[in-house]
Amino acid sequence: MEEIMQSNSFFIVPLTLAYGAICASWFLVNAKTKWPISTIHNSNKPKTDFIISLIAAVAVIVIGQIYSAGFLIPTAENHILQGVIWMLNNVIIFSPILLTLSIRKQSLNTLFISKEKLWLKLAFGIATSILGVIIFIGLRGEWNRFIPILTGAFEYKALTNFPAIFFENMILAFLFVRLKWILGTKWAIIIPAILFAFAHVPGSIAEGDPWSHILTFFILTGSLTTFILYTAYRSRDIIWLGVVHYMMDIVIKAF
Repeated sequence: MEEIMQSNSFFIVPLTLAYGAICASWFLVNAKTKWPISTIHNSNKPKTDFIISLIAAVAVIVIGQIYSAGFLIPTAENHILQGVIWMLNNVIIFSPILLTLSIRKQSLNTLFISKEKLWLKLAFGIATSILGVIIFIGLRGEWNRFIPILTGAFEYKALTNFPAIFFENMILAFLFVRLKWILGTKWAIIIPAILFAFAHVPGSIAEGDPWSHILTFFILTGSLTTFILYTAYRSRDIIWLGVVHYMMDIVIKAF
């Protein structure tokens, strides 16, 4: 049990500090530079939009299960085609979100997506990603992974996962904005943060972790999620955060 706890700490603490530094960097840059923050107008039917957003989210889950059962575009033997098909399937899986925007005649900025100063967002995402990589592997004493991580980010197989990661950020922003419309910013941040932190509790209990350990992890994950959501809300952008998410997933070997 002690080994498991040390292993978990060896992961969550560096990850928390890495993401914390990344988010803090945005606030430092925003204090010195005019970040392109989009104006998101309130919905004229906030409750309706929230209900529709939940239906769309369920539809994404259902289509995802259909994909898992092998009923979307079938894969191919050629690794190039495999990547293309994987990306196309992700477009299909997350299509209910874009369909909802079309039906409700809402803009992409309600997903925290805007092309304004795109170069700045991409450059900042790359720079803070490198910062996150350095902090994570530095705290774990894994400096030998630095170059492989950077070069691996540009490999075809890894790049084909970027749409899925970006779409994950997109659906979170989609739900966040619509929850904000009915409950306000504070609860739109607090509720997902608490739910995400609670999601890790059953696994910790099953592993027999002591409650002091569970509570510490709950506070860490909840606080980190809160900070990330608040940063996303303030920057109104998931483009730079999408780059960060992609790189950090490579760091933690998520795919």
